[in-house]
Amino acid sequence: MKKKLILTLSFVLLLGSAPISAFAETIDEKIEAQNQKINDIISTQEDAKAYKNELEAEISALEEEYNTVLNEKQGVEQKINDLNTEITDLEKKIEKRNDQLNAQARATQTGQDTSILSVMLNATSISDAISKVLAVNTIVSANNDIIKAQQTDKEELNTLKDSLVQQAKVLEEKTTALAEQEEQLAQAKLDQEVKLNELAASLSKETAEKEQFEQQKAEAERKRQEELKAIEERKQKMAEAQALAEKEEKERLALEAAKTAAAEKEAAEATQAPVETADVETDSTEDVVSVPETSITTPEAPVDTSSGWGLPVSSVIVTSGFGYREDPTGISGTFHEGIDFGGSSSTVIMAVKSGTIADAGYDGMSGNYVIIDHGDGYYSLYAHLSSATVSTGQAVSKGQQVGFMGTTGNSTGVHLHFGISTGLWSGYVNPAPLLGI
Repeated sequence: MKKKLILTLSFVLLLGSAPISAFAETIDEKIEAQNQKINDIISTQEDAKAYKNELEAEISALEEEYNTVLNEKQGVEQKINDLNTEITDLEKKIEKRNDQLNAQARATQTGQDTSILSVMLNATSISDAISKVLAVNTIVSANNDIIKAQQTDKEELNTLKDSLVQQAKVLEEKTTALAEQEEQLAQAKLDQEVKLNELAASLSKETAEKEQFEQQKAEAERKRQEELKAIEERKQKMAEAQALAEKEEKERLALEAAKTAAAEKEAAEATQAPVETADVETDSTEDVVSVPETSITTPEAPVDTSSGWGLPVSSVIVTSGFGYREDPTGISGTFHEGIDFGGSSSTVIMAVKSGTIADAGYDGMSGNYVIIDHGDGYYSLYAHLSSATVSTGQAVSKGQQVGFMGTTGNSTGVHLHFGISTGLWSGYVNPAPLLGI
C-alpha cells in the first residue's frame, strides 16, 4: 500500500515538474540560439576589425607615397622657378647685347666707308691697314657668335623647362590620383567603423536578450523548486496520513481481537456457570457474584452541538462511507478517510462550517481541493473538484460556495470526497456523526 502511494506521488511529482522542465528546455534552446548569434557577431566584428586594419595600413602607405610624390613635385616646381629666373636673366642679357649690336650695326652701316677709309689713311702701311680692317670684322663676328651662343642657351633652357613642366604635370596627376585613392580608402575605413558600431549595438542587444532568457530560466527553476518543495510537503503529509491510518487500523484490529477474546471468554464462563452454581448451592450458602459483560467500542468523533455542521451538498447521495473498503484504482489503500457524495459536474459544493481557507490547490491524489480551518480543532476537506471558487487565506461562512463537484486527481467518476480531520492532511475522523447522516 505504501509503495503504491509513493509511486503515485512520484508520478504526480513528475507531472507537476514536466511543464517547467519543458519550459526550461525551450529557454535553453533560446539561450543557445542567442549564443550562436553572439558568436556570429563577434566573428563578423573580428573580420571587420581585420579589414579596417588592412585599410589603415593601405592608407598609411598611400600617405607616405603621396608625401614622396608631393615632395618630388615641389622639387620639380622649384627647378622650374629657378629656370624661369635663369631664362629671364639670359633674355635680359641677350636683349642688352642685341641693343649694343644693333647700335654697332647702325654705326657700321652709316659710317662703314668712312671708317675703313679712315683706318686705311691712318695706317702706317698697307699691312697695318689690312690688319685693322680684319680686327674690326673680327669684333663684329665675335659679337654675332656670342648672340648665337646665348640664343642656343635660351633654347636649351626652354627645352629643359618644357621637360620639367611636363614632369610636374605628371606628378600633379599622380598626386591627384593618390589623393582620390586615399579618399576612397578613408571612406571605406569610415564604412567599417560604422559597421563596427552597428555590430557593437547588435552584440549589446543580443547579449541583453540572452541575459533576459537566463533570468527567465532562473525564475522558472525557482518556481520548479518551489513546486517540487510543495509536492514533497504534500507527499510527506500523505505519508503521515497513511501512517496514521495504518496505526488506527492496527489499533482497531487489536480492539476487535480483544473484544472477540472477551466475548469468547464470557461465553465459556457462561457455559460453566450452572455447574459451579449448583456446587455452590450444595456446599455453601454464600451469594454468587456474576461477572459483568465487557464492552469495547471504536471511538467516534465528537459531535459539535454548539454551532452545528451543515452539509457540503444540497442533495445527499452517499456513494461510499468512511472506513475500510477496496480502492477502485488500487492506489490509495483499503481505508477510506472520508465520505463520497454523488452528483454532477454542476453540483455546487458548500462549506459545512465557517472558517478560513487553510489550503487550496491541486495534487495527483485529491485533484483540485479546498481545506477549511474551522478554528475549533477541525479541518474539512473537499476533494476532486472540477474547480475551486475560493483561495488560500480567504474567510468563508457556513453554506458558502467553495467549488463545483468534479473528477480530478485519483478519481473514477464525478463525486465529492469529503473529509473531516483534527490536523492538516492528518487525523481523519468519521464525518457522518458530525453531519448527522
